[in-house]
Amino acid sequence: MSEERVGAPAPSEADLATRGSGIRLAAEVGGRLLSVATTFLLAAALGVERFGLFAAASGIAVIAAELAELGLQATAARALVARTLSLPALLRAKLAVSVGVAAAGVALPAAAARLVPALAGPALALQPALVLFYVVAGWSELCGVALRARGRRLHEALVLLVLRASTLAAVALALRAGTGLAALAWAHAASTLPPLAFAFLLLGRAREPAGEPRSTVAGVLRESLPLFVNGVLTMVSLRVELLALYFLRGPREAGLFGAALKILESLGALPSAVTAGAMPSLTREGLRASAGGGAPADVRRRLAATVALLAVPAGLGLALEAPRVLALLGPGYAAGAPALRVLGLAVVATFTNVVAVWSLIAVGRASRLPGIMAVRVVLGALGAVVLVPAAGATGAAAGLAMAEVALLCMTAYACAAAGFAVPVALPLLRALALSVPMAAAVSFAPLGLPASIALGAAVYAATLLIAWRAGLGAPAT
Repeated sequence: MSEERVGAPAPSEADLATRGSGIRLAAEVGGRLLSVATTFLLAAALGVERFGLFAAASGIAVIAAELAELGLQATAARALVARTLSLPALLRAKLAVSVGVAAAGVALPAAAARLVPALAGPALALQPALVLFYVVAGWSELCGVALRARGRRLHEALVLLVLRASTLAAVALALRAGTGLAALAWAHAASTLPPLAFAFLLLGRAREPAGEPRSTVAGVLRESLPLFVNGVLTMVSLRVELLALYFLRGPREAGLFGAALKILESLGALPSAVTAGAMPSLTREGLRASAGGGAPADVRRRLAATVALLAVPAGLGLALEAPRVLALLGPGYAAGAPALRVLGLAVVATFTNVVAVWSLIAVGRASRLPGIMAVRVVLGALGAVVLVPAAGATGAAAGLAMAEVALLCMTAYACAAAGFAVPVALPLLRALALSVPMAAAVSFAPLGLPASIALGAAVYAATLLIAWRAGLGAPAT
């Protein structure tokens, strides 16, 4: 049974979206705090250069592990609600691909090192364990998507929290034991097993909808192919600059940018959580729009407003507090503050892009995404070639920001062309106006970082409350 109360008045789709977003966001905030703690723990223990090497190895591994994802999570988020695919077929497809990718992740690095000795090195040696880490973690996340589609939002939240907590605990134990980078990578891989068992336990207890569609593995893979290509390109797009820094400027520059990028990626989970929680409602709105039913844009408007109210203060906060945030990682990381400031400004585009991308999926236009993302990757690569040699980590951040703005223009246009427009300018302008008091308070108050964060959050919450009571810009509008 879902969490909806029996006998209660039926909520609107926008209300369901808000409820789902709230649960998923709370889980993601908790999970990302655990992830940030893991990153801080690694950065402080390893130092800039070794952390740069580990970040580069993780960047390569996550791209390889995207092969095992094959777009199945994004496909399931819509298909299980629209009832176009069955969960058993999705799981069979996931198993077939995971086995192949995991085997390749273990065998190919060793074979490559033997055939081309110049490729041998620490980053390559870490690949088997890190690939397994991302592959198995993807299983827990797919189970969470299935739980959400069946109305078990709280169960999905628990799975995500257990996954992040298990990783933090494994890393802490490995560092306490004084292990090297290889053992640390295998600790990551081992940490995925407890949350996977927990996820399957919860999924087994969730009631399966009657009359699930008959699906084949081949049918699942055909439907997921565009989202698989888009997922690979998305992973590449966020790591082009990091890899360019590693090879063109060395591990120190990669470490500085990698630390800033990890913070951006952790924040990027917020709009993903909000949109994921609203995805069932967004999908139903998209189905009505695709059927020519003249579906209202209530879910999209509320979703865009909510994400904008997260994006603008997050970006401003990073831009204002970049040196002190990076100083938490340890000596040497504060030199990456200019890059983090630029990435802070890029947050607005990256957050809004999430809403536009998932709106295209919800309305059944996922086939448009690979071409759009390919253009974004090319723009990112060109920016890296031009800016990284001259400006290092700051240039890499500027290139990423420009590419994300271009991506936002393309995705917003594609949504409008599909008759499923997502509001962009008005929500962002409203959020900027509401963020001014928070930015002023943080800028002028002579406080330490924790106190500044608390003050900024309090001022922003008060501003939102005043605006909501005055009817000037509530999150639900």
